[in-house]
Amino acid sequence: MKNAGQFSVRVKALDPVGDDSPENQAKMAAARDARDQTLSDRNDAVQEKWEAKLDACNDNEACENRVRGQMMADPEFQRIVRKLQGAGPRLVGAMSGVNVAPRYQLWVSDPPDPSPASGKLQVDLQETNYGVIDTGGGGKVNYTCRWSGGLEIAQGSSDSKVGATLRVDAKTSIFEIRIPAEQFGARLPESCSDSKTGSHGKSKNTREVPLIGRAPARGVKDFTQALTFKGPIASVRSPQVRGKESIVADLGDPNNPQASQPVKVTIEWQFTAGGR
Repeated sequence: MKNAGQFSVRVKALDPVGDDSPENQAKMAAARDARDQTLSDRNDAVQEKWEAKLDACNDNEACENRVRGQMMADPEFQRIVRKLQGAGPRLVGAMSGVNVAPRYQLWVSDPPDPSPASGKLQVDLQETNYGVIDTGGGGKVNYTCRWSGGLEIAQGSSDSKVGATLRVDAKTSIFEIRIPAEQFGARLPESCSDSKTGSHGKSKNTREVPLIGRAPARGVKDFTQALTFKGPIASVRSPQVRGKESIVADLGDPNNPQASQPVKVTIEWQFTAGGR
């Protein structure tokens, strides 16, 4: 098996997200509990009423100033302010350990409007079965088949709809990138020959030949696990991420371990923010 491919996938940046670690989630829950113990449902209803009136101003400054004046004169709202002032030290203490700053930046393929991949691949697979019974006259022969050809990955084609992701942790400057290489392959006709009669010519039979094998190697749960790479980056503002990894994939039938044939796969990748 001698396969090669080169392709690019354009992904979109999402808004940064906060620290979703279990520790920070627990601190946020404690801060919410402290607030809930201070303000009742009735207090929340009062705040929501005034927030709705401010929203109705639709960014009109004169309207917003008028509504804020009415809000500050509202006895119910004044009671809320006094409650918050009295509970201030406890609320500040509960919030002090919470990390509210954005921590993770994500780049993903947009499912409703996939950003297509483009590129090309060339696959070449040859298999020989030794000692096959010759149906044409007894005895045994060696039977060899080959599938060879390529695929142009055009934007907008079904082959181009793939999902790649990049996640950058701004706190640790660690990236996690997911490469969708297992989704690429080509359906090719087979050409077979045997050691007795020679070439049989090109057959009408076809086979889907994947770029990197049919299944991950034993001991690996799936390709998502095998094709997700992590490492440090130099800058979280404009990640320049690249790497080279060798993995082992299974050329055989994943449902037939006896027919497995390990294939060493080398993957190089590069991610540059802004498409540069």
